[in-house]
Amino acid sequence: MSQVSRYFLADKVKQEINSIFLETLSLLYKHEDILLFLKDFLSPTERIVLSKRITIALMLKQGYNYEAIKKLIKVSQSTIADVNRKLKYSGQGYHKVVDRILREQKIKSIFDKIENFALDALTVGRGKGTGFWREIKAKKQQSSTSKII
Repeated sequence: MSQVSRYFLADKVKQEINSIFLETLSLLYKHEDILLFLKDFLSPTERIVLSKRITIALMLKQGYNYEAIKKLIKVSQSTIADVNRKLKYSGQGYHKVVDRILREQKIKSIFDKIENFALDALTVGRGKGTGFWREIKAKKQQSSTSKII
């Protein structure tokens, strides 16, 4: 990670640059814009460190143990403990983001199940229009298998 300068900033200057940084982040809402900004703003190492930390928080929230996280994400136990400590004792920002991600995943999962159920129901038999729905179902299955590979 980058190092902070050893020269101290006046509190007013520190507040102003923090304000500029927060304003910058608030302007980013499209995935493409966020990606472009982060590629320019952070080094590859900084991006992976931040990505791993949010993934650790997600996994902890979902009940994974330290050993599983350590093996899957390739992080130290102390990094996991640091994220866990923040989740337990302060971590309001972590909780907001992690809860939102998990909620959106759950909603997407529910809609995927409804869509699969509907496609299964609409492709039964040989009546008029079932060919169209079979084609839609085949495309959906093809796209889901291509994402796995």
